[in-house]
Amino acid sequence: MKSFFHLFKNLAHPVGLIGTLFAVLIPFFIYLLPNVGQKEFIRNADLHFPIWLFIVQFIAIVSILIYLHKDLSEWVRSHFPSKRLFIAVIGFTVIATIFAGTQIEARHRVQSDESVFLSVAQNLYYNQSSGTCNQGEFQDSNLKCHVVSNSFKTKGQPFLYYLGMYLFGTDLQWIFSAQLLMFAATLLLFFLAVFVWTKEPILSFLSVILIAAQPTILFQFRSMSVEPLYFFLSALSILVLKWAHEKNTLIHWILLGLVLGFFAQTRQETIFCLFAFILFSLPKLLERKDEKAPAFFLTLSIFTLPALLTISFFQGYNFQGGEFNAHGHFLEHLISNWDVMTKPLQNGELVNPFLSYFNYLFLFGVFALVFSAVREWQKGKLGFSFYSLFFLLLYHIQTYAILENVSGDFSIEINQRYSVVMLPTMAFIAAFGIQFLISILLKATGTENKFSKATVSAVVILLSAIGFFGYTMSYKSSFNKNIMYNRNHLTIEEKNILTWLETEPAKKRLFIYGRPWHFIGYGISSVHYDFARSQNEAVLKKWIDDYDGEVYYVRGLDCWDSKTYHQKAVETRIPTTCDVFEREMQLESVKNILITNNYWLQIAKFKGRKTYQYDQVLQVSPLTIDSTKKITVSYTQRHTQATPWQTRIYLNQTLLLQEPYTANTFSRTLENASPVPGYNTLEFFIVDTLKRENVAYHQTIFFDQNQGATKLTDLAVVSHRQDWGELKKNTTIEDNPFTTAGKKYTEGFGTHAASTTVFLLDKPYSKFTALVGLDDESLCSDGVQLILEGDDKLLYQSPTIESQKMISIETSLSNVKKLTLKTLSLQSRDCDHVNIIYPTLYE
Repeated sequence: MKSFFHLFKNLAHPVGLIGTLFAVLIPFFIYLLPNVGQKEFIRNADLHFPIWLFIVQFIAIVSILIYLHKDLSEWVRSHFPSKRLFIAVIGFTVIATIFAGTQIEARHRVQSDESVFLSVAQNLYYNQSSGTCNQGEFQDSNLKCHVVSNSFKTKGQPFLYYLGMYLFGTDLQWIFSAQLLMFAATLLLFFLAVFVWTKEPILSFLSVILIAAQPTILFQFRSMSVEPLYFFLSALSILVLKWAHEKNTLIHWILLGLVLGFFAQTRQETIFCLFAFILFSLPKLLERKDEKAPAFFLTLSIFTLPALLTISFFQGYNFQGGEFNAHGHFLEHLISNWDVMTKPLQNGELVNPFLSYFNYLFLFGVFALVFSAVREWQKGKLGFSFYSLFFLLLYHIQTYAILENVSGDFSIEINQRYSVVMLPTMAFIAAFGIQFLISILLKATGTENKFSKATVSAVVILLSAIGFFGYTMSYKSSFNKNIMYNRNHLTIEEKNILTWLETEPAKKRLFIYGRPWHFIGYGISSVHYDFARSQNEAVLKKWIDDYDGEVYYVRGLDCWDSKTYHQKAVETRIPTTCDVFEREMQLESVKNILITNNYWLQIAKFKGRKTYQYDQVLQVSPLTIDSTKKITVSYTQRHTQATPWQTRIYLNQTLLLQEPYTANTFSRTLENASPVPGYNTLEFFIVDTLKRENVAYHQTIFFDQNQGATKLTDLAVVSHRQDWGELKKNTTIEDNPFTTAGKKYTEGFGTHAASTTVFLLDKPYSKFTALVGLDDESLCSDGVQLILEGDDKLLYQSPTIESQKMISIETSLSNVKKLTLKTLSLQSRDCDHVNIIYPTLYE
């Protein structure tokens, strides 16, 4: 290779210097502008410039391909593999595509990311803006975005969706079929990309077989994730690089610049991959003093602008990490990700969408490639192995950028898709290792010249296709169960909402939801809870009228305060926002769906804002009980209205008072109240008698020590053990208030089955009572049982206690001195968060 100094001398001419200077200055100034007070300029450019540049880029690529069609046809013919080989590749591709299309459900894998792409595509189509339409309404064949934000995601994929919408419509479900077709096209491109550079049938075909056999690849091409497009454009870029390298004309290099520019729009760190292409292009670009190099550099610089604008606008923004540093995790992730990618099977099924053998083949391939590269170096004749190794090291600066970031942790399921950036290279290197091993074996056995290369290739390819892809197909049940992200709550949440919508008549609807862009991506109007709350009565009524009453409130994942995400993932839960919305608005329950046994997806029809302020309807002061057990309650009712409401007061479900609701402050002695020994429940209901619904509710729990009633929580715990966590008093094991089947409780024990808790009774007691249930903080339990023992003898054994159920226990304690409470798990101990509520001893 000529010295770089000599090569760069060929840039020393006016066009070369000016073109190169502008190519360097463009990204420099784009990155600089936000730091000199021009962030608003970058924000607007990021929103409005990309679509027009993409259109120019698309037209330019198509025009050049038309112009070069004869040249392309001749070049392909001169590099094309034998017909038999290519027919075999096509046949394998068809089999792999049919398997993926029939065994893996088409669905989102990373809900929020994929929904952002869809929402941006809708905004491109209707408003020519590349921002995320976070909240908006589809009206009169237009999309009115109430809130638009700059998208941290790259814009290339949404632009392709935008083009497809003119052909296939704005209901973007067609993308799943397009992704499957792209899978077939990508395998063929990958084969050709390897073959035109190597002319090795075994290496090329093996690379395709190995990559197609990887579960992550198969799953990702059955989603709307951007990683499949990355793989497709990566293979295309390597193919076009070879074409430009051989033809070495101005227009070929401009075409490569255009393709690489769009390749950079797949993932932000893809920018780093371009260094490998640039460096390996320099010897040809700078052979002489002409316009090729500056034209290539300038084309690349201009058409990476959309990605550069996004990077510039979001520079310094820490998206992820929480208590963890955003960067500095490369070695940690390299080790932990290896463990994830080589995790053993569980009950004969894949734990993660990776196959262990592939990683070990890759390791052997690395050894073989390095060994071959060193041999070339020693001989002073650098060849394919050395340059392949050098190119891939440069190319995978991107991989370093991914793994160095906190989000490069594959133990977080949603991050496993990033492996698609690495898997094609791993497949190529693993295939190189296999070919290297075959060559050694043939030489060692003296059969190197006994069989023709075609015969060896045919045998190896056939056995590899049967072995590797057949092995993948043997995990059919794992694919059927969607083991990649099958526990992703948002994905399952959306799937259930769309499934419910399929059962409903097709109508124009508006959804009030925590992540409105999810609906907007599918062409359905949606706004956020806070936006809906901020609207006046006229707007809310107009919504109900415009959508013929088809306005829905969805309480989804964001409304629950359970920690259902990985500690490295920064997510925001807004339960208070949802609770306030539900207090202020009139809602009619439509559908409740349990999501991954963790939380309830609740869909309700929105009826407008309530005509009263919830906290003004009823305020209750602490009750008093005198020495004669008379109960006095004080409460304030401030709401003035004409609706026939009633105030009702119950003690232990016995009605004590019923009267018309009036605005006033009251202090009443409940003459007919008769507290029972132990825990008592005093309840206030404000009831709308016309609508037959509760307007307000208040509950007070108090304990009556009459007849020697004693709280078990007041006794010392002699001994305790449990399988997970630690015993908690008056909270759940996760320190939350007790909640079972949506009802709140104040006192008791929180434990986790299996557990054993022992008490020594301080005096003779006649009986024991309690309520027992599983807490709503974790709904995935398959059930538990409670056992009571007195002096090590069985007193009581409960039936199976299931989630959302509370059972009442009452058992005799005659002459018992040691009381033991045991909770038992069934087949699984997962989520066995047991609440022992209001446990009481009676003399």
